[in-house]
Amino acid sequence: MIKLENKIYIKIKENNSATLIYPDYNIKTKAYIGENGCTYNKKEGDGKTPLGEFSIGIAFGIHSKKEILKRMKINYTKINKNMYWVDDSNSKYYNKLVDTSKIKINNIQGEHLIDFPIQYEYAIEIKTNPSSIPNFGSAIFLHCCSNKKYTRGCIAINREVMEEIMCLIDRNTKIAIKKSTI
Repeated sequence: MIKLENKIYIKIKENNSATLIYPDYNIKTKAYIGENGCTYNKKEGDGKTPLGEFSIGIAFGIHSKKEILKRMKINYTKINKNMYWVDDSNSKYYNKLVDTSKIKINNIQGEHLIDFPIQYEYAIEIKTNPSSIPNFGSAIFLHCCSNKKYTRGCIAINREVMEEIMCLIDRNTKIAIKKSTI
């Protein structure tokens, strides 16, 4: 039996055009990266996509758990109006998903996830800063594409392909974001 690698590749060309390849499932599709390109030295707010190999974190979206979980192999969170991904480097919740109905935070600075129903219809956290080191980047996701333009550092792909990937990945799936010479 052939062992699958369970890795999603994002190959970025010199001109910052990108392709997502999931070889285990013969998936290949156009991808959109950060408006300012890519980097090995991610900084908060730089508009760049981090390069490297990363684990996946939380899967989330606008669909109910009931309709999603029967098809998925990983945990899933349905986003609501109280959920933010904190991008304030001074916050103890930096680079974390918080639900303000459960955690009290004054003057929250972060991405209000429900404000992006197209992009976050389906989304997966890419753990580019798993220790949540301040100013090293937050809220980096693989998510649905809304406008076929660059992102603020995430990777965006076609909605149908994103939905398919959500059902194929498991907690051991890795995402490798690399520059490509081809």
